[in-house]
Amino acid sequence: MDDGQHEITENDAKAQTIDYGVKKRRIILMLLAYSAILGITAVIFPDKDPPTDFVFFLPLLILGVSWCFTDAAERNYRMGRLMSLLLILFLALGLPIYLLRTRGFGAFKTLAATLLLVGGMLTCMVVAVIATVYAGNAAGLLNLAR
Repeated sequence: MDDGQHEITENDAKAQTIDYGVKKRRIILMLLAYSAILGITAVIFPDKDPPTDFVFFLPLLILGVSWCFTDAAERNYRMGRLMSLLLILFLALGLPIYLLRTRGFGAFKTLAATLLLVGGMLTCMVVAVIATVYAGNAAGLLNLAR
């Protein structure tokens, strides 16, 4: 007779574990891909006003904050309200503080990797701009002599 309880087997336990490294790598790849998308949109919509800039850069903020929350879950770090608010409102200030709190002096290695990521994102954006301008001119869709 089944009493409604389910024994957790070794396969069930493996299926329930979350690979945080894979989640964080996906977020990083999404950041790189979205940087390329921003490069394309910079060519298509060259005259943006500040409210539009916020809309275009909001996904970068969301991905950056989601990386922090995924990292906190991996490290079993309970992020308080103040830290969450700091990350959401001031990511450039909140990220180093979060990293120092969770890693100590190892945060400098992660900050260096973050700077490399930002450089890679800028590279993706510039390559996308160049490719879009080249393809647009070749197809006759862009008229850059305004």
